[in-house]
Amino acid sequence: MPTVSIPGKDVQLFYTDSGIPNYQENYKTLILIHGHTFHGAIFQKLLPLAPARSVRIFSINRHEYPGSTPHTPEELNIYASGTDEERTALVKDAGINIALAVDGIIQKYDLSGGSTALVGWSLGNTFLLAAMCAIMDLPLQSRERLRSVVKSFIMWDPPVMPLGMPLPPHSYMPLYDEKLTPAARASTFATWVGSYFAHGDLSTRDLSQLGYHPTSKPGTFDHMPQEEHLSVVDLSVGDKCDTILTQEPFSAILTAQTNQALFDPVIRTAWNEPRVVNLYGAANAGFVYSAIWTLQDRLEAAAEKERVPIEFRCIEGANHFVMWDDPVLALDELLRCT
Repeated sequence: MPTVSIPGKDVQLFYTDSGIPNYQENYKTLILIHGHTFHGAIFQKLLPLAPARSVRIFSINRHEYPGSTPHTPEELNIYASGTDEERTALVKDAGINIALAVDGIIQKYDLSGGSTALVGWSLGNTFLLAAMCAIMDLPLQSRERLRSVVKSFIMWDPPVMPLGMPLPPHSYMPLYDEKLTPAARASTFATWVGSYFAHGDLSTRDLSQLGYHPTSKPGTFDHMPQEEHLSVVDLSVGDKCDTILTQEPFSAILTAQTNQALFDPVIRTAWNEPRVVNLYGAANAGFVYSAIWTLQDRLEAAAEKERVPIEFRCIEGANHFVMWDDPVLALDELLRCT
């Protein structure tokens, strides 16, 4: 089972690798960070498509997920009841670990000849932004390698919560449903989040245009055999650490992180002015669009000299799991962001 070790720490993160593209020396690389509940196996349909498209795909499993080092009891206590300072340090350390894992993969597979995109999907955006912020805290050699190889960051379907933003009014989120048992919240979320949602005119940035009920189109997991569904999820992690990371105790910490990663020119310069793209599907749950609109409004309100480039790309008809329902479309769209 391939793992990357974090220097100076007793931490290993499991990853999958699509392999070297056909007859290619200098190729593009995508390194994917998964979200809540769904680990790196959710990207498995992308891997066999990669060689013919001259791209190599790695997906990293975060702490607590299969093959990777679990959190220590002390870390889990900080998630549950730590101080703001302890929680800030915990998120910062997670970003350093991801950045060093990426650096380890770059070194092991000699990826210096091509360009690499770091991709955060769903809750994975918290860790993508944490890795962006970590650049100034890395050893000099790691920092120089990363800034020369990582050319783009892709924020894929970021909901509001991983960015430290509040849920829009009238939103439903099974993870927060007090009428459900903790176990039922996890299993309900694991099906609900794969639904297709119909919205009004999203270009208006009007919350009243958001639809909150799944359409009649079958969701990604509605008819999936249970064994297959269970192979791409870990229902135990949310209660340990992932769910509280999306809630009030961490919101101010993640807001500050979003501000630093996306709007601090020092961070952009440290990464050598990378491309930053927000990629989203048009049939997601409403919490994705509220995040997009907040970022767009902030960019437009900034003085011209203070604006930083963030691109926004919409995948028409795509829900939160386009990588499973239409992996060809998903990979094509990801490559357009590199």
